[in-house]
Amino acid sequence: MLEQGKIDSNQAIMLLVSMVLSTAILTVPAFVIKFARQDAWLSIMTSILVGLLIAMLVVSLSLRFPGKTLFEYAEEILGKAPGKLIGLLYIWWFLHTNALIIDEFASFLCTAMMPNTPTIVFFIAVVAVAAYAVRNGLEVLSRYNQLFLPIVLGLLFIVLILTTKDMKAARLLPVFDIGLVPVLKGATVPASWLGEVVVLAMIIPFLNKPNEAYRVAALATLFTGLVLTACTLAVVAIFGPVTSGHFVFPVYNAVRVVSIANFLERLESVIVAVWVFGGFAKVGVFYYAAVLGSAQWLGLKSYQPLVAPVGVILVALALLCRNIAYLLDFTSRVWPPYSLSVYEAGIPLVMLIVALIRKKGGKAVG
Repeated sequence: MLEQGKIDSNQAIMLLVSMVLSTAILTVPAFVIKFARQDAWLSIMTSILVGLLIAMLVVSLSLRFPGKTLFEYAEEILGKAPGKLIGLLYIWWFLHTNALIIDEFASFLCTAMMPNTPTIVFFIAVVAVAAYAVRNGLEVLSRYNQLFLPIVLGLLFIVLILTTKDMKAARLLPVFDIGLVPVLKGATVPASWLGEVVVLAMIIPFLNKPNEAYRVAALATLFTGLVLTACTLAVVAIFGPVTSGHFVFPVYNAVRVVSIANFLERLESVIVAVWVFGGFAKVGVFYYAAVLGSAQWLGLKSYQPLVAPVGVILVALALLCRNIAYLLDFTSRVWPPYSLSVYEAGIPLVMLIVALIRKKGGKAVG
């Protein structure tokens, strides 16, 4: 087996939470508010249901093939040539998604914190740190995340509580004022983020108790979705739907208004911490999935020789983005339906149906 490390279910849950929440907390509220205005929280609640369905789909498929990743059972289900094609598509998806994450990472730090620093500095820094973690394996990446996530989440919850004095419930009303369709349109964006739980197909073989995968997927999706809902409610209740929709990073802006007796203020560093620590975890997970999948696709005995070349590819792909306006437009309008319909739901659903028809794999357990 290319990966010898094992992680427990709690480490897997925390890894998925970091992976999705770190980027979603910054950009998703703005995207959803533009569609659903004060009903944005309803869009996110709807997306949780979609995320849970995708999570159950991926786990059901993976548990039919114990000890195998998506790249391995795709060939068993569909045959060698179609399975190789599916593997190639997922290698591209892992790389493309990761390049977008790296670009968002650099764009946020440049826009909010260090506008005079060239983005390529952040590209190289985040890829270098992630490469070190990936080279040391999934277990090391999970332990890093397990150490920092509780601290970062604790700080985030404290800051959200401190923002309550600036909230007004009237800004959340009336509910369903613009109808159901905008709410459903708004749900596609967070659903595509929560649908990233599909990467669990690369992690389940390395759980020390694979039969707990359903619990891992469900708890990670629910927790992430509810935190995202709380952040979106806070933003709308503080600024109202019109102003919130014009912010690029609304949660960051919401935290900036916190001021307690002119003493406790400028707490936006907490959001930066969430982004930095979670961002490294997310880049690391998709980086790991890309190199492990590529090694399995190529039939290599180790994925470590691919870590450096894949890192160079990631930096090169991140450099292709034109500017932050293009990035935000692409990730709000083009990426969600594409990623959701093809990689997160479409291909796994087709593979599960074919596996059932051809009676491939064993009965899913758990």
